[in-house]
Amino acid sequence: MKMHNRLFSCCAVILLFLLTSCASSKITGEWKDPELGQKKFTSVLVIGVAKQPDRRKFYEDEFAKQLKRQGVMAIASHTIIPRDKMQDKDAIARSIEGLSVDAVIVTRLQGVKAQKQVEHGKTYQVPYGSDNMYDYYNSSFSTAPSRSYAESHDYLQLESNLYDAETEKLAYAITTDTFVRQKFNSRLTTYIETVVRKLQSNNLL
Repeated sequence: MKMHNRLFSCCAVILLFLLTSCASSKITGEWKDPELGQKKFTSVLVIGVAKQPDRRKFYEDEFAKQLKRQGVMAIASHTIIPRDKMQDKDAIARSIEGLSVDAVIVTRLQGVKAQKQVEHGKTYQVPYGSDNMYDYYNSSFSTAPSRSYAESHDYLQLESNLYDAETEKLAYAITTDTFVRQKFNSRLTTYIETVVRKLQSNNLL
């Protein structure tokens, strides 16, 4: 009986650890275009808004890898759009046309937090300018923070917007508070897992 109790206690501790380790990203807002209907996306261009090439590459490659695991064709933008063309609307448009992608997902850093603040509501208000893919992307890139600024805080407020490549209109948006202290890349991986899971549950993939 004592051995059984010890085993139960050990399992409980392990389960608690797994649950807390998976909770590094808390959804603070979510929105889906009510006029989208049953449309799903099968080919996605992944854009991570970052001025640091290595950060952009890691994020986009990981996102593309996770989408491919779900049977979605995914392309990391750094493989087709050079850094010096990141704010060239025509260059991005040509890349999208040549690839025949049907969606573009753009992720940016909204802000940072030194301490966790609990968010209760999940009603997402579409910010001005974000309903147009290129306007949103250009404004996000111009205000992207430095690496030291982002990594010096405990929580990143991340936003991912999924755009319909045909209409260039916003189809889905999600925001989170993501804990990143000391494990920046692994926390970003967890964030991506959260976004991909929500894309699936909303029947967008």
